[in-house]
Amino acid sequence: MVSCCYLLVLITCLPWVACQPTGSDEPTGEGGTPAAVQATIEPSSPVPVSSGKEGNASLELFTVSGKVISIEPDLSRARIDHEEIPGYMEAMVMPFNIGNTHEWAHVHEGDVISFLLHVTEERSWIDGVEKKPQPVPSLDQLPKTAAWRQVREVKPLAVGDLLPNVPLTNQFSAPVTLDQFRGKAVALTFIYTRCPLPDFCPKMNQQFRLAQRELKALEDAPDNWHFLSLSFDPVHDTPERLKFYASAYQYDPATWTFATGAMIEIDALTEQFGLLFYRSEGSILDWDHNLRTVLVDPEGIIQEIIIGNLWSGTDLAKKMARLARGEGLQGSEQEPFE
Repeated sequence: MVSCCYLLVLITCLPWVACQPTGSDEPTGEGGTPAAVQATIEPSSPVPVSSGKEGNASLELFTVSGKVISIEPDLSRARIDHEEIPGYMEAMVMPFNIGNTHEWAHVHEGDVISFLLHVTEERSWIDGVEKKPQPVPSLDQLPKTAAWRQVREVKPLAVGDLLPNVPLTNQFSAPVTLDQFRGKAVALTFIYTRCPLPDFCPKMNQQFRLAQRELKALEDAPDNWHFLSLSFDPVHDTPERLKFYASAYQYDPATWTFATGAMIEIDALTEQFGLLFYRSEGSILDWDHNLRTVLVDPEGIIQEIIIGNLWSGTDLAKKMARLARGEGLQGSEQEPFE
């Protein structure tokens, strides 16, 4: 009976004990909660960003180079095709957070830059951006629309001049020179295999094809003649490409050569005949160009420079037969350069 009463009194007193305030010597936070308890439930404030360390995290710093692919309009981020960062990251295209936007006032897509990559445990950014000089392209990669190009100083060629001896590479990857065709009448024209317009390069080759066929069909036809289609796009028009391209025109390699050469050689030869070529604006495939076809006698002397495409394969075959026989082209009209 006594134990039951004692239990009843204890239960009755517990709520009163739990609600008692703490002693005056215990610091409290808001709402009377002890400060020690309150500190364990409040979220911690963000760690301030510094240029050396962030909190207790160490800062890693890398020097990197790469090409700018794109830049966000608000200058918050840039995508860069960067080189390998040894011990940290392989070469790849990666978006980077921009640290100092003022450094990007004169940086544009396509620029090659060097920069510092800052990396902590929580964030990364780049700064210290410097534009690097653009690498000088090889002559075979240099479009004629470039701000500069390496050329030889040459004089225009005219009827009566000797055809210069230019080293070339044919569709079989064999070296050839223009002097190798001495003793033959030669018809030389300029093309590139990706030409999309049927009345330009394809027409030159179609007319050569017709002339080749008619020369072979002539009675008592001379056999000392040759056609030469010379590409002014050596980067794309490799010997393998030229061989494949030539097959579409049912050419006879014994009498028709497709060739190309070093850009500086081709550039000089085309300028001597008044042929101009340059890449179309906004395209890396198409070239703007005019047309030239050159007829040379067996002695290597230029007999005619034909401008444009208003000539036929039949007429060309007749002229080639005359030149091969040593008859010349007396009376042929010679037109000035465009």
